[in-house]
Amino acid sequence: MTETAPSGTRPPITAALALFSAGFLAMLDLSISMVALSPIRSDLHASLSALQWTVDAYTLCFAGLLLVGGLISDRLGHRTGLIVSLALFTAGSAVCMAAPATSVLIGGRAAQGAAAAILVPTSMALIVRLYPEPKQTARMLGLWSALSGIAIAFGPVLGGLLVKLVSWRAVFAINLPLGLIAILFAVVSVPKARRRVAAPVDVLGVVLGITWAFTLAFGVIEGAVHGWASPLIVGSFVTACLALAAFLLVERRREHAMLPLGLFRSPRFSAASVVAFALGFSLSTAFYFLSLYYQQVLGYSPLQTGIGFLPAALAITVAAPLAGQLAGKYGARPVTTSGLAIGAAGLFSMAFVGPDTPFTMVAWMLVLIGTGLGLALPPNNHTALNAAPSERAGAASGTVETLMQFGTVVGIAVLGAVHASLFKDNLQERLTSQGVDPSAAGQAVQAVASGEQATVPGQPLPALLHSVTAAFSHGLQWVWVVAAAVALLSALVPLLIRRQPDPSTSAVPAGQVGS
Repeated sequence: MTETAPSGTRPPITAALALFSAGFLAMLDLSISMVALSPIRSDLHASLSALQWTVDAYTLCFAGLLLVGGLISDRLGHRTGLIVSLALFTAGSAVCMAAPATSVLIGGRAAQGAAAAILVPTSMALIVRLYPEPKQTARMLGLWSALSGIAIAFGPVLGGLLVKLVSWRAVFAINLPLGLIAILFAVVSVPKARRRVAAPVDVLGVVLGITWAFTLAFGVIEGAVHGWASPLIVGSFVTACLALAAFLLVERRREHAMLPLGLFRSPRFSAASVVAFALGFSLSTAFYFLSLYYQQVLGYSPLQTGIGFLPAALAITVAAPLAGQLAGKYGARPVTTSGLAIGAAGLFSMAFVGPDTPFTMVAWMLVLIGTGLGLALPPNNHTALNAAPSERAGAASGTVETLMQFGTVVGIAVLGAVHASLFKDNLQERLTSQGVDPSAAGQAVQAVASGEQATVPGQPLPALLHSVTAAFSHGLQWVWVVAAAVALLSALVPLLIRRQPDPSTSAVPAGQVGS
């Protein structure tokens, strides 16, 4: 169901606060938990793969449902959709806060991500409905975007402070009062409106889309744990391939498709989609591994880790608005390419850091990564929107955002598998070179990788911890190299597309774009 514009006086400030809170909470939980990974691992004895799932569960559900989150809200009614999704997000946060095991924590994170996929489009739709004047709409959407950006950029700092003052559970507990207040404001202040029939939700597309993404992520993350040739992992990859093929076939034939494949007839839109995926895979994923570097290699506290994110956060804050000005003057292509190249330089530089690298050097590398992301993202989104017919702008925006989030999911999975494999191999080599029996070394490696306390007969604990730290740092070095290579290769993509307006988009009738 889709609500029509209300009549009457201007909505109270509490209505705006409810809408801003929805976007703020959804974006905050994309980043705030990054600094809690080490305490979670220690408290819940989480394995490396379980840590990846605490991040990927949220991102996967958020990305998988984002394209249909608006349609779900349309059918519920925007006011009802806002209240229901806020309630689900708050309940998921409560589950995370009280989680006695990683499996429960991952389930709570999945609930949060699913709720966030509805919160984001619903809050934006309500802004347009409650503030219909063009200047009002632009101002309120600008404030919504600014607060969401602040939530992502400075979430790690807030998370580090909460972990230091309370515990990692406070990272999720903070959502409870915020969520309840937002629900109260929404119930009291957001007006009801008359509804009309909305487009049907592509349920089959949602199921197939999440299935292929989940089974792919599962296979990559768990492959190092169960063995790449094990029936479980092989079956996961086969399922992912079959689900993806079925998804593309279904979406091609559906009138109201979850993913409008017709948009990809435009070379410019396809290029922007590839870049969005690469941005998620390389630059966005970098913050997950940066958190591991700070806490597992340098031994930073959660608060120190949060502060350590500031150079990148501040660089994004400065570069993002600058990107719009540069794109207006020089065009979107060179700005996007420059941003990716700068980001790749920052990622590659990180390959040379280790346990003894001073923070002043790391900070400059983070400035490059943040600047690259800030410069590349806005003009790339602009390219995608301009490549689509105006009546499909919402679908184009949602598709590109979804691909970036999927890029983050796949990036954490693939790069996490690279890191886990190199970490374990290097630790095994280090222990055996120190005279440790290969069998005892193997048991210690498996214990460390599983988040358990490892002991080696005849090996002092400080020496073992030094070996673990060095091996962990070795694995991260290759993560940065692979991420940098992906960013650098994607920097070439915008240059392959001709600059003039893309005729393929205008040649496709509006009613057939999604067919």
